[in-house]
Amino acid sequence: MAKPTAVFLFGSPRKSGNTAAACALLERALAKRFRVRRHDLYRMDFRGCAHCDGCKKDERGPACRLRDEFRPVLDEIAAARVIVVASPVYCWSVSGCMSAALDRLYCCFKASGKSLLAKKKFLGVFTAGGDAFDGMDLCVAMLQRLCQYGQAEYCGTLAAVECATPKDVARRKELARAARGFVHAL
Repeated sequence: MAKPTAVFLFGSPRKSGNTAAACALLERALAKRFRVRRHDLYRMDFRGCAHCDGCKKDERGPACRLRDEFRPVLDEIAAARVIVVASPVYCWSVSGCMSAALDRLYCCFKASGKSLLAKKKFLGVFTAGGDAFDGMDLCVAMLQRLCQYGQAEYCGTLAAVECATPKDVARRKELARAARGFVHAL
């Protein structure tokens, strides 16, 4: 039997920064039970939602009319069991490319009230130089509301705070334990 899929939306400009180090902890843990697919948003050519509503009537899939590199990712999200949103905290929010990607999830909400995100499990991976109330709380609240509206479940946050380097993230044993704990809870 094929493993279910976990889709990572990776929203950091730094391929090897703190967010990548935190993602690596969760990816290793998830790989035991899931097929892991990571999408590096900063290296993709895509736009945010145009709010054309062309997607609303087609119930079979995301049906986004924008033809760019994010379009196939929407299909993967619709088919996945787990979606991981990974971003550094920038100006009390997720990164710009992550914001654009999350806006594109609009096509998962159909005119009939059906949600293509229903029953999916979401995890947040957020990194910040400050503490968890240095804007990360707002990122978590935004993702929780997205899940509530989309009839999905927000399963928790892997918060790498007050870490200066990726090595600091990798050395934090509690982060690795938390990543393994999420997998057991899914």
